[in-house]
Amino acid sequence: MTNLSNIVEILAQQALGNAAQQNQQGGLGGILGSVLGQFGNNAPSANAQGGLGGILGSVLGQLGGAGQQPQNTSAGGANTSSLLFAVLPLVLAWIQKQGGLQGALDTLRGQGFSSQVDDWVSTAPGDNAAVQPQQLQSLFDDAEIAKIAQETQAPKQDIYNAISSVLPQIIDSLTPQGEQTSKTEANADIQQVMSLVSGFLKR
Repeated sequence: MTNLSNIVEILAQQALGNAAQQNQQGGLGGILGSVLGQFGNNAPSANAQGGLGGILGSVLGQLGGAGQQPQNTSAGGANTSSLLFAVLPLVLAWIQKQGGLQGALDTLRGQGFSSQVDDWVSTAPGDNAAVQPQQLQSLFDDAEIAKIAQETQAPKQDIYNAISSVLPQIIDSLTPQGEQTSKTEANADIQQVMSLVSGFLKR
């Protein structure tokens, strides 16, 4: 079992604040329901063509501007915590597009991120090595980034900033035993989270 669900729970709780705490007894599903269930019905059906990332971006864009005004708010409205959660499915979908965790690690190393990847996968204590947002621009589809930026009313740079924060956490959480972590297990956990999020958005 990887730690992916733990990271998702943390990001979800940060995105929703206190409301997520009330649903802790429901585990990951309960928290995702808290974040997405309340707002999923408000997401315009037109966003269905935008894929999971687009829909989630729309949902969290509304969440970011609704009622609560966190201190960390981008120029357009969506708060930083919401953006971190909004890019989560985008990052997970990107890993799947690379053929799973091993393919994603190979792609990142091929793009010059070998030292960072080694640090993220390592089980040694300490913070994950940072990656600059602009370095990630060639990895992700600009159209998908633009769509999330539009729907969260945040600048594209903020989306890349969020990805640069989330990506190391995701890779770290997917490799709790370092290189010995089962890639098959990690890929199954990615699919489980994607299915959970997708399931809530379809309600």
